[in-house]
Amino acid sequence: MTDIKFPLPLKTEPAGLINTAINIFTAPAEAFTELDQRPIKLFPLTLIMISTIAAMFWYFNIVDFDWFIDDAISGSAIELTNEQLETTRETMQSMSQTTFKMFGVLGSGFGLLVLWVLQAGYLSMASALNGDRYKFTNWFSLVLWTSLPSLLSVIGIVVTILLSPNGQISPYDLDPLTLANLGMQSSNGAVQTLMVSLNLTMIWSVALIVMAYKQCLESSLVKALAIVLAPYLIILGVWAYFALT
Repeated sequence: MTDIKFPLPLKTEPAGLINTAINIFTAPAEAFTELDQRPIKLFPLTLIMISTIAAMFWYFNIVDFDWFIDDAISGSAIELTNEQLETTRETMQSMSQTTFKMFGVLGSGFGLLVLWVLQAGYLSMASALNGDRYKFTNWFSLVLWTSLPSLLSVIGIVVTILLSPNGQISPYDLDPLTLANLGMQSSNGAVQTLMVSLNLTMIWSVALIVMAYKQCLESSLVKALAIVLAPYLIILGVWAYFALT
């Protein structure tokens, strides 16, 4: 009696990096099928990091430094006395514009990398607990690719800089896609900070991760939402508790 052998699932032909990037925006299901077979990471990582760092480098290169300091102090959510304001201004003025540029540029790039690693680490831990086949490398790839909508924010930042030739641009006004810049304002300082921090591309990226989880691991929508959104809801809950009490 001969053993019955089941054929291994055939892989589709590579879709190509550009096509996969386009599919993230136009046909996510096709992009997820491609990434399920080929969890490429370098292309989206390089594309987002370089574009973000370049935009922030340009911003800190052209911003009116004295105006930037005054704007940063006046926009602080912390109540400061006149003496504290002057001390803060002197401290910031003692740092060169090059120093601010270095912190701003490196901070934007390093911050993104830390965020991606944390997201992929959490999802890979959830997969391990659920006995799913996806590992860190799979999730890191998906997190990177689903972050491509952030390029729209980068384009928005570039347009904002071009429309402000005098260099007097607040960092809060740079991204036109933040909820605050889209008209969601609040008199509550904590809520306003949240509106400034969140943008449409972040929400888009999270929605893509939910879709990827549901498709690639063949889970229910409820399970995908619960697992992907859990850390965001916890963070928002903690923030709301301390901000509103």
